[in-house]
Parts: sequence; C-alpha cells; structure tokens
Amino acid sequence: MTNLKTKIIKFLIAAAVVLLIVNVALNYKKKPPKREPVNERSVRQIENVFFKVLDDYGIEKDWISAKKVKPAEEDSIRVQYFVKLPTDVPVPLIIKDINKVIEKDITAFVSEEKKIFGTTEVRIYTNEILKLKATLIPDKESIRKRNELSFIISDAIDLSDANYKKFLSVYFPAAALVTPGLDVQTKIDTLKNYLKEYAVYLNDDIKDSELKLNPGFQKQILRGSIGNIISDFKEAKLYVVDERSKVFRSPIYGFVRDEFKRQGIILHPKSEFINLEAKEDSVLVSKFRSYCNDSTGTRQKVFILNFEEFQKIFGEIERLKKKGNKIVPLSRISLDHK
Repeated sequence: MTNLKTKIIKFLIAAAVVLLIVNVALNYKKKPPKREPVNERSVRQIENVFFKVLDDYGIEKDWISAKKVKPAEEDSIRVQYFVKLPTDVPVPLIIKDINKVIEKDITAFVSEEKKIFGTTEVRIYTNEILKLKATLIPDKESIRKRNELSFIISDAIDLSDANYKKFLSVYFPAAALVTPGLDVQTKIDTLKNYLKEYAVYLNDDIKDSELKLNPGFQKQILRGSIGNIISDFKEAKLYVVDERSKVFRSPIYGFVRDEFKRQGIILHPKSEFINLEAKEDSVLVSKFRSYCNDSTGTRQKVFILNFEEFQKIFGEIERLKKKGNKIVPLSRISLDHK
C-alpha cells in the first residue's frame, strides 16, 4: 500500500511539472514582442530640416521671422515662424521636400492648413507632439535675385543619332554651336521642332567655298560668303568667332566684322563666354557651381561645353533652378556690345 501511495505521489508531481512547463511555454508565446524604441526627432532637428529646405529654395534669412508662443497655446514649442515667400516658389513643393527628409521617421508627419489670401500654416509633428509651426506668406516684394544661365553645346551637330536625340529631348533651353555648311541644314531644321536654338560658329572648319571666310579672298568674295552665311542661317541667335582662326588673326578681320555689323550682326569672340571643361567630374561641377554663385559680375552667364559635360551637370542645374536661377534660351541673353 505504501509503495502504491508513493507511486501516485510521484506521478502527480511529474504531471504538475509537465503542466507547469506547458503553461510557461504558452505564456511565452503570447507575450508581445519587445518593441525597439523609436528615435524621435527633436525640435532642433525638425527646425534644421525646415530651414534646410527653405535654403534649397533660395529663401533669404531676412524673410524669416519668429514670434514667441504662449505656453497656454502650445505646450511643445516656444516660437512660431513666419516666412515670406516669393510668388514663384510653390508651397506644395516645399512641403513635399520636407516630407522627403522625414518620411523615414514613422512617428513624424507634416500637416498644412491654407488660409485666406494664400497664406499657409505648416505644422510638423512627431509622436503626435507638435515640433514646428510656421506660416508661409506669399510676398511680391520678396524676389530671389539669381542668375540667368544659358548653354551652348559645342558638339551637338556632330553627335551620333542616339545622342543627338538625347540633346533634343533635354527639357530646358539649350543651343547648338553650328559651323556653317551645306550638310547641316537637316539637323538645323530639327532644332526648331524641339524648341532648340543655335549659334553660328565662324572658324577654319568651314569647307564649302560659298561660305568660306578665307583671309586671302578679295573683299567682294568675302562679302558674298558673308551674305550666304546670313541667308542660310537666318535663324541663328548668336555669332561666335574662333580667335584661333586665320580670318580672326588677319588684317581682313576688321572688314569681315564690319560687314556683319552692317547687316545687324555682332561677332562675339569665343572667349566672351564661359568655357566649362575639366578632366574630373567633381571639378567640372565645382567650377560650374562657382560661376553660378558668383554675383559680382553680370547676372547673365553663357556656358560653352560639349554634350558629355552638359549631362554631368544636370543634377547641379536642377539644384540651381530650385534655388531661383533661371535657365534661359540664347534669345533672352543681352550681351554688351562695345
């Protein structure tokens, strides 16, 4: 009898242990996974994002003011910002760019409330806590004084068919540099179909005798060549001269220059324009940025570069456009004539 009781007790103890193990296992499975703490952005971080986006759009510091907020009104911020915006800066793009920066933070979001006369109030929250409040005010007096940029592509006419199509498809203004010749008329016709312009380039590579500017020609023959060039390329927006060419370095150049001028055309030495070239991509972009940020000289800057170099600065062109610089066609450029 004693042995039977002992066996029963052992069995019950074993069963209890098994039940305890099962219960612990079930509780472990039901326990919610441990959540990683969210890295919430601070007020300072949110402000840095906001001001960085404003700077990207060329908003001057003088256009931004701050007003203290009473604790009773907003318990999470101390100031509200007021920003004067030039009328050519779209508010939706500013808000879109702010969202791009903070979209990785699942606790943050931007709200906007448009008010009367185009004023927009922007609020940025993280974890439902207000971190920034700003009022964006359209202001006609606030003008982004930036540069007007124009581009002449030196090898556009000589590009392969594939690259020439790429050049034509560039959505912002760009011009081709065209050496006079009878074989370029077809490509010139396609330029205007894609809203592209061109500049005539007078150099030693002119092959056709009726267009050639040979310093050894008599004035009457030169006058005929000049007339043919003007007639065949009457839609040219600019005339550029290669300073290394024989005609430019000869005594007859004064006659050629004056003959063009007599027909209302000014010849511009190539050195008048910014020759943008560099062996390294980073140097090319840096040079371009430096020229565009320079406000000490003329606000209109004309660059001559090849198509490969042109493609390498596309990203910088977009950044400069956002900041307020304008990409304009050659026909919008006013060059000083001495």
